[in-house]
Amino acid sequence: MYKIPVPITFNVHKHHFRFLKQQIKKWKTEEWNVVEREMLFLGENLFDFYIGSLSEENICQEIVAFCKDTNITGFSRFKLWMGSAKYRKIDLSDSSRWIIKQSINPQRYIHIHRAKYSCHSIRIRATTLKTVVALQIQNISIQGNMQNNLEQVNRIRKNYLQLSQVKSLSYNKGIFKIWRLFEESSE
Repeated sequence: MYKIPVPITFNVHKHHFRFLKQQIKKWKTEEWNVVEREMLFLGENLFDFYIGSLSEENICQEIVAFCKDTNITGFSRFKLWMGSAKYRKIDLSDSSRWIIKQSINPQRYIHIHRAKYSCHSIRIRATTLKTVVALQIQNISIQGNMQNNLEQVNRIRKNYLQLSQVKSLSYNKGIFKIWRLFEESSE
């Protein structure tokens, strides 16, 4: 598994689809309590999830290259570049937009995450993603009958995630949309 280079902080669980697909393969071999702890990285909020073709390694390499090209060669230069801004945005080679802000970790002072509504990303609720991840780990595939899908979703939410049930699923929104994304990807 790729290690995020210093000085970057990047929550790949929460912001990178291909990484999470690989993580799910690993989680399928582990006990649920281990998975549950690691799923805490997904947080509790709404966030932007990168679904583009750049690997987490490519993203970090491009940000490191940007920093070198911009003469951001250490924490003091980073602070100077940031100025009074809380964050800055940069575009990567695939036109995806990323937020750069100062991390609380002094060794990993460059915190990156997806910009809202950026190219190659989707807005997603943490509980939606956790539901789909649990469905994938439990090898539950989409069925032709939407009522059966709803029952499976609610069983997973209740038995594994201690989340409330959902009343319905919509083909092009929410849980079902993300579930389809995971099912249809070839990775």
